[in-house]
Amino acid sequence: MKLLKGFLFILLAIYSTNAANAQENSSLSLFIQTSDVTADGEYAPYWLTALRQGTVSTETSSEYLRVGGTYKGKLGNKENWGYNVTADFTINNNHARVLYVQQAFAELSWRWLTLSIGSKERFGEGKADTGIFDGCHFADNIVNLLYPNLYSLHTAELGSGGLTYSGNSRPVPQVRIEIPEYIPFPGTNKWLHVRAHIAYGRFVDDSFQEKHTRGNPIARYGKNILYHSKAGFVKIGKEERFPLTFEGGLELYSQFGGDIYTHGSGHVVSMPRKPKDYLKAFIPLSGGDDTPLDEQTNISGNQTGSWHAALTLHTRPVEVTLYGEHLFEDFSQLFFLEYQSNRYGEKRVIYYPWKDIMLGIRIKNKSNFATFIRAVQYEYLSTYDQSGALYHDPSVNFDEQMDGVDNYYNHGIYPGWHHWGMGMGNPLVISPVYNKSGAMHFKSNRLKAHNIGVNGTLGERLPIAYRLQYTYSENWGTYANPLTKKAYSTSLLAEFVYAPARSLWAASLSIGYDKSTLIGENTGAMLSLTRAITIK
Repeated sequence: MKLLKGFLFILLAIYSTNAANAQENSSLSLFIQTSDVTADGEYAPYWLTALRQGTVSTETSSEYLRVGGTYKGKLGNKENWGYNVTADFTINNNHARVLYVQQAFAELSWRWLTLSIGSKERFGEGKADTGIFDGCHFADNIVNLLYPNLYSLHTAELGSGGLTYSGNSRPVPQVRIEIPEYIPFPGTNKWLHVRAHIAYGRFVDDSFQEKHTRGNPIARYGKNILYHSKAGFVKIGKEERFPLTFEGGLELYSQFGGDIYTHGSGHVVSMPRKPKDYLKAFIPLSGGDDTPLDEQTNISGNQTGSWHAALTLHTRPVEVTLYGEHLFEDFSQLFFLEYQSNRYGEKRVIYYPWKDIMLGIRIKNKSNFATFIRAVQYEYLSTYDQSGALYHDPSVNFDEQMDGVDNYYNHGIYPGWHHWGMGMGNPLVISPVYNKSGAMHFKSNRLKAHNIGVNGTLGERLPIAYRLQYTYSENWGTYANPLTKKAYSTSLLAEFVYAPARSLWAASLSIGYDKSTLIGENTGAMLSLTRAITIK
């Protein structure tokens, strides 16, 4: 690592020779970042690794050097067309690989519509909100303006992450067409807004999965697995006319295609990836004769998704948001009602109360009082019920259908809902990368948790942003493999970011602590330093 640090010093010295009067609207921007983690315990503390796009290793000692650049601009005189090309990679110590391509994407935009191709960091729907720092010196830092994913978004995020997708893992390369921001729906006088996306991609952690599972003869790992996602959201209200707005929507994700291996037996399950299978991922249907029997009687592929709802009260002193998210797997609990059939074809309607849900409240300070506090957030999460403890299709021995044991993030064929070992859903469900046995599944997906966070700046003119977070969870394992004793986890985080106004520099110090019967007792710190420039 001495060579790596020497390389960093030389690069920073070169960057420092550039004029400091670059502006954020330049067509080309570059950054370089270094990060060091030092910890005592079994792993790096949970909040030093969770929700950081998979960039931070779970090892007790790790480092990375991150270098990236973005070139963007407009096409034509009317400025309806725009483009964005970004490349971003990391050189690592004590990670699964020495070199990662973290981001590499190109985007072409026409008015409100964007086509994105490649790997791009994305966060959970409606989660991080950098707007809480509007008007303070921290938000005026060049690094935060150019690359808010490096500091601003992390400092703004006070929740535990989305249930279906959270930004906990490295991004999946994909082709995505989207309406990224809310746009007014025609004929509603701007009382109704919409946004949406559709994407297809491919998981690229084949070598990692094979290596991680090598010592476990019954562990499954995947290669060439395909990815699909889609979402649609609406926003109702016009806050300049009425202080209450509602947001709601649905997001759906799928793993399909690919080859699933088992180390010890050498057994391979090859899932189809013909054009019709792309359609089945988009419109979830049962599998054909070229899929295993379970796929033929149920939904093809690993399908998961969540409903979102949020109600926001906009006032001058505070902005209060009540929000909820409900997770479902393979469309069990997609709605409150489900049709079931016994082996005689007789149908009945079953009522499913949504017991597994995330509920939260977020309060943003918009007043001149206690300005060192920008936002406070509380969140409750339950994944305990999973439609009940029994699953059974009608048979000669038992007539009735019973739809339970949803087994969140796991699947009967695919290794699970993760990328590079980090869960793509809520990170409180401990990721497979922590499995010392080499298994690629989630060992404890039944939990109840509380999360509290507060952030802000230390003074009106002091460019130091902070985030404090406390998380507590109780864990029961899975229905198929319950823990012999209920597990408890407590995780703490104190994070500080120094980012002077108009400066090309920013630095952060993060301190974390865990006391957990799942991941051990861990104490550690992470120091990060970033330099950015813009070139016209």
